[in-house]
Amino acid sequence: MKIQVANEHLETLYKDVWELVYPHVATKNTGVLYQVIHILLEAEKSTADDICTATRINKNASLNDDERIAGDKLLMEKPNVLDQLLKQNWLNQKMTKLNHRNNPDMETVVWLVFIGSLLVGAAVCIQYINRKSNARNLRGNARNLKPDSLPSLPPEPITAALCLVVPASVIIDLRDKRPNSFTDNSLEFSDLKTLIDNASYFLCTDVENAASKELVLEMATNEDIPTNSNREVYIRIDINQGQEMIDKESPYILKRNLPNSGQRIIQKYACLRNLSGLENFNRI
Repeated sequence: MKIQVANEHLETLYKDVWELVYPHVATKNTGVLYQVIHILLEAEKSTADDICTATRINKNASLNDDERIAGDKLLMEKPNVLDQLLKQNWLNQKMTKLNHRNNPDMETVVWLVFIGSLLVGAAVCIQYINRKSNARNLRGNARNLKPDSLPSLPPEPITAALCLVVPASVIIDLRDKRPNSFTDNSLEFSDLKTLIDNASYFLCTDVENAASKELVLEMATNEDIPTNSNREVYIRIDINQGQEMIDKESPYILKRNLPNSGQRIIQKYACLRNLSGLENFNRI
């Protein structure tokens, strides 16, 4: 009976962690384990780095690399909890809501989220869930207070997904100027401003909404960006502590609210086959 109760608590923990973390990595095909660990240990970067170094988890690793590390080096098979969740309507309903049910890599990414949770440990996962729950409760309590009694609460750090459509030449110039930015998937503050200045379409939203918007874009993901091309390129940058940028409809305000510190991670970039799917973007 005790074992059954423990398994039920473990399954609940996996579900809670999955719902919070999966949207951040749903469309990623590199560095999934690395990012899951850093998300769960958001306030302890050095600890996250130590775990990744000790287990040889790389921020540029492919899904196959992450699977091999988990399976061969960490000796972790796909947990029974995952098998159970995949058989339940709970996970199917979540994936349908996110429009990811037909993603061929979905099961792998889901598994890697669970593996990352196991690597940091149940205690870290519980602390992460509690922090997110407490932040939501603070926001709810603040909404119920009268305006003159509102405490001065700092906004909860949220990762913003900045989606831009820029000329291919801008990407080529930036890649030539700072090749490490695209190798490490990390942009300089000034380079991100340059991308915003050259965007013809833009949208700044939360990670989950950005992932759903990408599903309707017709991107040539397997093609390199040709030099001297006039094609439009879609690029998405996830910005830590970018909550003040979300839903802003002016490039000026986007740049004004761009945080000086924190990571600016290139999630993906690819040529667009056409401009279909950009109806909900802001056009400049």
